[in-house]
Amino acid sequence: MKINCNTPFGPLKEVIVGRELTISNRRVCDFTFKNLYKENLHESVYDKVGDYYVDYDLLQLRNEQLNALASTLQKLGVNVHRPDELTSIKYFATPDFKSELSSASNVRDVSLVYRDTILETPTYVQNRYFENLSMYSIFSSFESKWIRAPHTKITESTFDLEDWKVKRDFSNFDKTKYVMAIDGAQFLRIGSDVIVNISSYNHYLALEWLKPLFPDTTFHIVELTDNHIDGTLMALKPGVFLVNTGTDFDTLNLDSLRQRLPLKFRDWELIHPKNLNKPSPDFEMQLASSRGMDINVLSLDEKRVLVNKDAKGVAEALDRANFEVISVSLDNCEVFGGGIHCSTLDLVREDEFKEYV
Repeated sequence: MKINCNTPFGPLKEVIVGRELTISNRRVCDFTFKNLYKENLHESVYDKVGDYYVDYDLLQLRNEQLNALASTLQKLGVNVHRPDELTSIKYFATPDFKSELSSASNVRDVSLVYRDTILETPTYVQNRYFENLSMYSIFSSFESKWIRAPHTKITESTFDLEDWKVKRDFSNFDKTKYVMAIDGAQFLRIGSDVIVNISSYNHYLALEWLKPLFPDTTFHIVELTDNHIDGTLMALKPGVFLVNTGTDFDTLNLDSLRQRLPLKFRDWELIHPKNLNKPSPDFEMQLASSRGMDINVLSLDEKRVLVNKDAKGVAEALDRANFEVISVSLDNCEVFGGGIHCSTLDLVREDEFKEYV
């Protein structure tokens, strides 16, 4: 089977569904973790948190629901692959830091599958350095180009830790000061156009490294959010975006979001759900805003969309727009830092590398 993935809306044929830990292991909360999630961590939590644990019952529920998501996709005719289980603590060290291996739960993050290529992106978080090892048996079963980004020096001195909303001059900065780092979830593939959320010098350097690998692609830089774009902007089919204006900007509205889009996409329809869920008050540790998790959907094709059962505002908006909503259960997405889209990685879609505008 050949890797082929050009859009998030072509008919889905092969996908990976993530796995959470099967053991109640401590979560490593180093500077990279805090920097990635600081938009959603309350200041008091950000300042005081050390390593922390996720309740074992929540882990079990998460795995049960990921298994159910995999089963649903199978019943819908999609071939599903699963990462290896992480059943014990795996310690590792690089010349610059020590950490513990993370489970491949949010499989969207540290890989970009585009065209005929599997690209392991340069991670932003230390304990995700070797996360993709649990998917190597899957990757090797496909015919593809398979590229791993160079190992980088993940230290505080090499990371751009300034607030993402601070304006950066990407045309004039010291490129020797920073290392490249970016996640696959920052790329929105729309055929020969790819929209990329770039909000740090690390992101910019990673994109500059990546672009020559796809010389026929036009990459469009946007600054919509702190990192992952799939809690703010999703493409459902040519001409239609699903958007969330409440994740990162207090004053962001549809007009201002539209003006931040690449010029050629500004006339696309914006489906803007109302009554998005607020982060749960039951958990002090919020790794991702559930407002963003509501639009973190997975399209099976240009008509059918998997939506979290609790995202009623999204389901209603999609129904009004004549999409077929398929409801699935995935609880505590803000605790685990990912929704349906984050927890899946497309490998094969029946789509084309072409302009969809």
